[in-house]
Amino acid sequence: MVWYGYCDDEPDTFISFDPVFTDTQHNLKNPNFSFVFDFELVYRRAPEPNSDSDSDEDLCNLETRILRQTHEFDRDWLIGGDREQIQANVFQILEMIQVPSYSDIVYTLTFKIFDLKKRESESDSPEIERIRVGIDVIVPRSPGANDDV
Repeated sequence: MVWYGYCDDEPDTFISFDPVFTDTQHNLKNPNFSFVFDFELVYRRAPEPNSDSDSDEDLCNLETRILRQTHEFDRDWLIGGDREQIQANVFQILEMIQVPSYSDIVYTLTFKIFDLKKRESESDSPEIERIRVGIDVIVPRSPGANDDV
């Protein structure tokens, strides 16, 4: 059994998950063997905890870094297992794209990918061309950035 613990110390995140379907007029139902994910990652650097400035002002002026990445994942690897296997895959994906494994992010992506598995089992479902995923998260440090930023 998987437990999702929601901690008050995890910052709020925003996640969008939008499958893009192939044009049904030209779709020959030739199955793709992979899913292409277009990630837009918005990292907002958390304010320093011992800052002397007004905390409301700090939250409005967070340093932001936006990265766009495209990754292709094998269909069987991504949706071939049960919910626990899909969750393990989500942890691997988050590590690859350098996004913290906050419970909100893990739960949402696991649920959405599991939903893809259900959609794939429907014979009349249009084929998914790619998936656009947006993640907006507050982090202590932006990935790939040096400590001086």
